[in-house]
Amino acid sequence: MRDDYLHALFSPQTIAVVGSFDNAGASARVVLSNLEGWGYQGRIVPVNWTSGQDPRTLDDLKGIDLAVVCLAPEFVPEALEWIADMGIKAVIIISAGFREIGGQGYYLEESIIQLAERRNLTLLGPNCLGVASWADHLNASLISRLPSQGNIAFFSPSGSMCNAILDWAASEEIGFSKFASLGNRAVIDEASMLQFLAEDPQTSVIIGYLEGMNNGRRFARISQTITHEKPVIMLQAGMTEHGQKAISSHVGALTGSERAYQTALKQAGIIQVDNLSTLFDLARMFGTQSLPKGPNLAIVTNSGGAGILAADGMAGTSLILPRLGRDTAARLADVLPRHAQTSNLVDIGMEATPVQYAQALDTVLHDRQIQMALLVIAPGLGVDLPAIVRELAALPRAEGKTVAVCLIGQEGVVEEKRFLQRHGLPCYSNPKAALASFEAMFRYAGWKTKSYPVEVCYRRDKAKAERFLKDCLDVGKTELFGFEVQPLLMAYELGFPRTELARTSKSAVKIAKRLACPVALKIASPHIEYKSDVGGVEVNLQTSEEVRLGFMKLTSRVQRLRSEAFVSGCLVQEMILGKPAEVCIRVQRDPKFGPLIRFGLSGSQADIFREYSMRLAPLSLDDAAGMMRELKVFSLLKRERGREALDLRALEDVLLTLSQMTLDFPEIYTLEFDPVLVTSRGAWVAGARMSLLPQSE
Repeated sequence: MRDDYLHALFSPQTIAVVGSFDNAGASARVVLSNLEGWGYQGRIVPVNWTSGQDPRTLDDLKGIDLAVVCLAPEFVPEALEWIADMGIKAVIIISAGFREIGGQGYYLEESIIQLAERRNLTLLGPNCLGVASWADHLNASLISRLPSQGNIAFFSPSGSMCNAILDWAASEEIGFSKFASLGNRAVIDEASMLQFLAEDPQTSVIIGYLEGMNNGRRFARISQTITHEKPVIMLQAGMTEHGQKAISSHVGALTGSERAYQTALKQAGIIQVDNLSTLFDLARMFGTQSLPKGPNLAIVTNSGGAGILAADGMAGTSLILPRLGRDTAARLADVLPRHAQTSNLVDIGMEATPVQYAQALDTVLHDRQIQMALLVIAPGLGVDLPAIVRELAALPRAEGKTVAVCLIGQEGVVEEKRFLQRHGLPCYSNPKAALASFEAMFRYAGWKTKSYPVEVCYRRDKAKAERFLKDCLDVGKTELFGFEVQPLLMAYELGFPRTELARTSKSAVKIAKRLACPVALKIASPHIEYKSDVGGVEVNLQTSEEVRLGFMKLTSRVQRLRSEAFVSGCLVQEMILGKPAEVCIRVQRDPKFGPLIRFGLSGSQADIFREYSMRLAPLSLDDAAGMMRELKVFSLLKRERGREALDLRALEDVLLTLSQMTLDFPEIYTLEFDPVLVTSRGAWVAGARMSLLPQSE
């Protein structure tokens, strides 16, 4: 199935509704009624599957673009064969009773997946509610109440969430362009729908509800391109163990780890929300406003208390409340009541006229250093809300400025909120929700300037690395430790301290002389994952005697604490001079999203601070820098007394190289560099471990 085939789902010229029309509440009759009620201009062909007549004998089944199937699940495979025979390429399966019920339903769904692939069918569902396209006057769904036309597209695998969000949008005057209920996502999944909506000229904003993901890596890759053009806002369910179990029982979907999902969505530029209220708030803003060109916000209010609450709400955000220009303050003084406050925040007072509300907002929007404006209105005696919102709606749009209104209240301001929303002004019930939406807009505007991931690791001998990994797998060696990983590091030209294995104390002394003291000793055992946990590291050994005693101390200590562990000796490693910072970089393949890279501190500091950042491969330059920047404790480490400025470019290079390794070789299941030593002169991989997973041919 190609993504461009999805056009037939939303813009068909002829539709066949396949099902039983005998009962008034039958799904087929509901779909037919919605198609006719929405003024669909194409041809509609009802196919009564239970009438006893062979559908192939019907004369008007030529040139059908889309079939909507509303049958009991056991009849669906036969219907799909007939649909394919008729040359119909796009199918919506409303029918339930497939993978979501388990058992035989699972195998039935597998059979229609294979059938769709064999007959080249574009298939939405099963267990879905259908689709709608406002520009095409198409409502091929079970939902009768839909919102007005707009520029927001929405998709969801959950039918109940489709109903809830569409009902909310209709109530709040939020306009939609496309809607798709994905159901079980047997063929068309989130990635396919996202790809289609990216090219849809009627869609400016994409929102969705996610439950697990069939192809997380493809979804992330597609999203990373789309989010540079259109905002994508996702409500993600199943972010806990309980939620993941619920998803599995709900639609039989597989889920990935919480951190992998969050990392994938964040890295792809998707705006993540964890509740419906925030999803609605952001849809209001992104659906009507242009992106801000900076963080500067002006607040205009008729209530000092409400304005102060709004200003307090900016704490912890990237938003700035700057001083207004002198000309702006002077113009405000000219048009506002005598006691109005003309600094930022602008308090126009309760006695301001409806025209003065609009004048105040218009004035601050024309201040060159203001990029966003929030008008906070508290109802009160003499506050003519209907007249105020009419003045605001009539106000010409300030080019390139982001505007929102906060009408404090609930039932008493419902109609005014709807009026403003209908006229393209997002309206909120409290300042905090509006400020969170401004913040999301500003952050997304910054995201759009980020670089795409590109291959930045040019220094590698891929053939040499491939031979090394093949040799390991050929002899069944899937776990490698310490210096055993060095051939891979060498193939990618990563720096590492010279390291050799000593099986005796005498050998350790000879190696130390060859490397030139000072050296470090590390216990060598495939059964000990973290050497420091058993006191398996001795550092800064200056003399041969210190090396000899250190070897004996390490081996006896480990044998006492871990008698079951096989100890092959000690690794003798040259010391990196200076005061290096120690970090840990680890990658593990997520079953849904691929290589997941984690960056944090090493050793005891990791246990103390428990802070790390994560990204999915491939990394961009911005990703590598961002991983370090996100680690608050790492910034403290850089400024530690007595430490020279760290070579962060060298550390970035290690991150990018590790990312490239995992992309080059899918047989690398886990790879850990711990510690990576960073000084002013570079970065060295002082410890490594790797596990390999043989790849099926």
